[in-house]
Amino acid sequence: MNRYVITIITFILALLGIASVNAAPTLSNYPVPAKHFKSVVDTSEELVKSAFKSARENSPFAAIEAEISKSQDEEHSELVDQMKEFAAKYLGTRYRLGATGPNQFDCSGFIGYVFRNFGFNLNRDSRSQYLQGEHIDKGEIKPGDLLFFSSRSSGKGRVGHVAMVVDVNNDGSCRFIHASSSKRGVVYQNFPDNGYYSRHFIGAKRIIGTSI
Repeated sequence: MNRYVITIITFILALLGIASVNAAPTLSNYPVPAKHFKSVVDTSEELVKSAFKSARENSPFAAIEAEISKSQDEEHSELVDQMKEFAAKYLGTRYRLGATGPNQFDCSGFIGYVFRNFGFNLNRDSRSQYLQGEHIDKGEIKPGDLLFFSSRSSGKGRVGHVAMVVDVNNDGSCRFIHASSSKRGVVYQNFPDNGYYSRHFIGAKRIIGTSI
């Protein structure tokens, strides 16, 4: 048991006149029924948690940590805006399987090209890109995150396509940019679409701000 909890228990029992001044702080010295002792332990643990929480919130470093977090969020947002602007330059660029740009792209080639321009080295194909970064739930998606889908060639349940989120709406829906197909090239796409991409969605990963 945490020594802080023992200390608090000792203090409480001393106030009740149960613990003697010279008693060693061991549980065997306290003739307290088990059901009451458990209640004391639970209360003491809550007091410890509350004390640590108060110490963190009132620490002189709390404001500094908040400023650092705010600065990191601003840097993240600025980087994502730059990546979105860079990716948009290639709207309409032709799709070709195996192409990595800049005149033609396949889906993973396009995402890799955009991220590489900002210092992120992604794996070559979408399936191995899915192994990088941090998994996130659909409700946690932010601009700059990657969405992964199965494709006709990869088969059901297997990653075969990747896209980058550019906008997220209040209802959780979003818009992404990707190298779509030989007919469409690099385009924007709303998601969910209640169609192809909704049916083929596999998962989302976060690359920016994580270790890849």
